[in-house]
Amino acid sequence: EAVSKITASNGGLIMILIEIIVWLLVILVSVYLVTAVRRIPVQYARKTVAGNIKNVAGARDYIPLKLNSSGVMPIIFAQAIMFAPALMAGSDNQTVKTIGIEFSNMFGLWYNLLFAFLIIVFSYFYTAITIPTNKMADDLKRSGGFIPGIRPGKDTGELLDRILSLITFPGSLFLALVAILPSIVINFGLTQSWALFYGGTSLLIMVGVAIDTIQQINSHLLNRHYDGLMKKGTKRKSLA
Repeated sequence: EAVSKITASNGGLIMILIEIIVWLLVILVSVYLVTAVRRIPVQYARKTVAGNIKNVAGARDYIPLKLNSSGVMPIIFAQAIMFAPALMAGSDNQTVKTIGIEFSNMFGLWYNLLFAFLIIVFSYFYTAITIPTNKMADDLKRSGGFIPGIRPGKDTGELLDRILSLITFPGSLFLALVAILPSIVINFGLTQSWALFYGGTSLLIMVGVAIDTIQQINSHLLNRHYDGLMKKGTKRKSLA
């Protein structure tokens, strides 16, 4: 009986299957948003070892710049700002009151347009204050590293800043889309309780925690694997 009520209230079994598929796609997009990085190739200067007897070619590495470096912080900042229109709704001025009511409806058009805009703005703001590209360039220069074709120092910092600005835009759009997705899917006949499953801060936090847990487990298993190999090597040497 409970299952029949759920299927009836959400458009039937086929509609529920479609909703589950869409929800899984949203999770995949969220995983991509959390894990996607742009790899900037880095090369280190040649080093000599054993008193110039052997010349070792410079090692190659990369700088990972995340597509979404700000995490869920832009959503949190934007949500804090969006409480302001609710205060306007209590105004005695009819025009101010109407604007406040319009921008306080979390499933309304104007609320979500402003919400998405604030998320994009705060994504750039938070990325700019948390990713010090000039410091990264200086550290890279001190360690003898450089980006092929780019002069170390100021030019490297400008390149990193430019690339970070370029990749932050699609990252902020993805973030804004995930945040306002519940307001979009509710227009397709979903109830409010079901629509809230499709996005927002909680979904991104859940995905981030799950990915971090998996990475820690993999790191632990990898360490145990190396420890096992080292123990086997020590035993073989002692037997020899």
